[in-house]
Amino acid sequence: MNSALPLVSVVVVNHNGLIYLQPCLESVLACAYPNLEIVVVDNGSSDGSIDYVRSLASRKSVKLVANPTNLGPAQARNQGAALAQGKYLAFLDNDTVVDPLWLNNAISVFEADPTIGACQCKLILQNTDRVIDCVGEYLGENGFLVNIVRLGEEKDAGQYDDTGEIFAAKSAGTVVRKDVFDGAGGFDGDYFIYMEETDLCWRIWLQGYRVVLIPNSVVYHRFGTSSLIMPEKINYLVQFHNTKNYISTLMKNLGTKNLFLILPQHLVAWLGLTMYFFFTGKFRTAQRVFSGTMWNFTHLCATLKKRRAVQRSRRVRDGDIFPRIMRKKGWGYYISKFRTPPKFGHGTGWQKGE
Repeated sequence: MNSALPLVSVVVVNHNGLIYLQPCLESVLACAYPNLEIVVVDNGSSDGSIDYVRSLASRKSVKLVANPTNLGPAQARNQGAALAQGKYLAFLDNDTVVDPLWLNNAISVFEADPTIGACQCKLILQNTDRVIDCVGEYLGENGFLVNIVRLGEEKDAGQYDDTGEIFAAKSAGTVVRKDVFDGAGGFDGDYFIYMEETDLCWRIWLQGYRVVLIPNSVVYHRFGTSSLIMPEKINYLVQFHNTKNYISTLMKNLGTKNLFLILPQHLVAWLGLTMYFFFTGKFRTAQRVFSGTMWNFTHLCATLKKRRAVQRSRRVRDGDIFPRIMRKKGWGYYISKFRTPPKFGHGTGWQKGE
């Protein structure tokens, strides 16, 4: 172990994903970075995942948190971060495989630039000819996310090989300074799943740090595994939690002026989407989107308490960071994203009519 390099804690959350978890952890154990520990947080698996992780304990510093039930990725990642001893936290989804130099390349950039709080690793879709999964996201003027690359749209030909600023990273492959993670308050455990990394990255920006893409830190990701592991739940998880968390993220993190400018049009969009689903006969989807919207009103006091904490701790104004993290897109862009399913994987839960 090379003590000259900072310790990195690799945090992986798992729920009945043994078939994916095994190649993920094997790739981490085989990577070139010499000073790391692995923290696996298992959310109530019954497929042998826990026994497998325990069998790895003798090979390297591998820690296990075994939850009796599925707490969701947000809470589970916080559990892993609380147990971690590293200077850096590297979050991976269990359906990823890492490039051998993944951590070496990321940590060298972090160590050279203390203004970087978090990074997006370049996510490449597994079993493709280097088709890009994600290289980060920007914030749209209406509060919705703008993908730098839409899933499955482009091959990696070096067009995103600059270390540039982004708004938010996808937690399937991201690295965060642990002190910055703690200072920003970690993931919001009420999110359960979806948008939790966006919310965290926003708070990292508000703390005065930057979020960047580190393109030579490469992680290979399988898309759509959640729909294979828990097909009966994926529609609900996407449609309810995505709606709920989108709105909550804006309510907590926008400055006062922009809250009144952006949130109303954002709410109108969700209510319009509810009506669209209702009048096209997708009643369960309409109910979930409406419930996700209304959750923010029934939990308004709790959200406002979180907002006060975020606004008190912020060190920069919206006007200082919006020119760097915001991109303008017309409504047609978002309608196209919603109506056209991804080219790879098993869908996102929006395209399935029910």
